[in-house]
Amino acid sequence: MGWFDWLTRQRLRSLSLPWQQALAALPILQGLSEPEQQRLCELAQALLARKTLTQLGVALSPLQQAGLALQAALPILHLGLDWYAGFHEIIIIPEPVTRRESVQDEFGLVSEVVEEHAGESWQQGPLVLAWSELADDGGWDGYNLIIHELAHKLDMLGGEADGVPPMRPGMVMSAWRRDFQAAFDDLRVRDERNEAPIDPYAATHPAEFLAVTTELFFSDPRLLHSVYPAVYHQLARFFEQAPLLRQPPSAG
Repeated sequence: MGWFDWLTRQRLRSLSLPWQQALAALPILQGLSEPEQQRLCELAQALLARKTLTQLGVALSPLQQAGLALQAALPILHLGLDWYAGFHEIIIIPEPVTRRESVQDEFGLVSEVVEEHAGESWQQGPLVLAWSELADDGGWDGYNLIIHELAHKLDMLGGEADGVPPMRPGMVMSAWRRDFQAAFDDLRVRDERNEAPIDPYAATHPAEFLAVTTELFFSDPRLLHSVYPAVYHQLARFFEQAPLLRQPPSAG
């Protein structure tokens, strides 16, 4: 057994978090079968053992740490922890980061804007998340910051973030590109009319479209399925999950 495996096992032994209490407190995790709940807890525990959780200016309670890890593990429930190989640290900060950035419009004109970032992820870099935006995640409201940012990490496994993660066996990349491009083009047109049916941020880039639709897939699948059913079905095949069957009729 190598040093990394030994260290992982030592960390696992030291993790004693209220997993069942966290499961019961998060609506998007309810509806999972007992074997899935057990698998999710094991993945969440392994995730915290293998990744460094750095808290800057915040102190998460054991229940909050468990809830964060469970939501992070949800997308890889049937993929496995190796799909999170592209980063080694999760950094939690109190509030979103605001910075001045240069942006170029479609005519080539460059201007400076002030952008607020609740979450950030870079290829082979850490995951940075603002606790003020994370604290209320876990409901059927269509928003989930950690799932959004982890979708970027899955996307980056195939290289540059372009909305196309590596395909699982049996999936066809050309079909993925066709369905996602058609939905992305539709959203851009509808956004220009101020009629975007989902978060218009998804219309800014194919990578953001994937992140936003993945976020919806797990936190308001009914909305995603009603607007872009082909995208929902591609994600259902990729994640091997059907959250639409878990979402209560009154939720969302």
